[in-house]
Amino acid sequence: MKIVVFIKLSVVAFSMSNLYFITPSYAQPAILTVSTNQARGTNSRAIEVKVGNGRATAIDFSGVNERITQIFLSDPSSFTYSTDTPLENGQATTVFLRRIQPLKFPNLTTSSNTNLFVKTRASDGQIHLYTFNLKKSNKSPNYSGIAISNQIPNFAGVEMTFQVGSFRRATINDIERGLVSAIRRGYTPPSDPVVNKVREFIALARNSSDHNFIEVASSAKVSLPLLTELALLGIEEHLKNPVSIPINLPKPSR
Repeated sequence: MKIVVFIKLSVVAFSMSNLYFITPSYAQPAILTVSTNQARGTNSRAIEVKVGNGRATAIDFSGVNERITQIFLSDPSSFTYSTDTPLENGQATTVFLRRIQPLKFPNLTTSSNTNLFVKTRASDGQIHLYTFNLKKSNKSPNYSGIAISNQIPNFAGVEMTFQVGSFRRATINDIERGLVSAIRRGYTPPSDPVVNKVREFIALARNSSDHNFIEVASSAKVSLPLLTELALLGIEEHLKNPVSIPINLPKPSR
């Protein structure tokens, strides 16, 4: 006997700035992919890496075929690191970070958020320096590591999409349509600060040529669970009214 389960999207009717969503397992991959430019800090601030209690967080350079030659941890009192093979071998490609019970080092200042520098050598002999901000996380991070890649898809002229279900990918239009619907239904006022953040995300995503979806969301300071809910709402609206809902956002009230 076949059982078909129909799941209907429900949205709680109050301001999006107060919404709490349970993050779906498909909202964010276990390993985040960031571009070499971002990881080197050449076109943005340093990548934030969260390290939780009793968990390890990896930073992997194997995707760019670079070998780690040196690691510098600014404050070693709360974090420790290891590599997939000893640095002396010249073959290490992955750094594993863990939190430890705070230690005291004479004359060494400490910080709750410290930075990490990783120097690598590429196959052509070029030396690269990567910088990361390490942050203590009392909750288990939504990801287990970061993969450095120079193969981030170029989204210029290509519609950016992301997974919202086993067989469904959402588009930027779905998110925008969902935002319009949320405003029309009274779930959030146009003046809500979160609305402006989502608008900023949409603009950045449509004009991004070298960043992936997660990077753009991080830059706009918009949570992936919120974008997922808006996308699902937009998809639901599109299925009900395939051509009747415009995606021109109303201007916020002054």
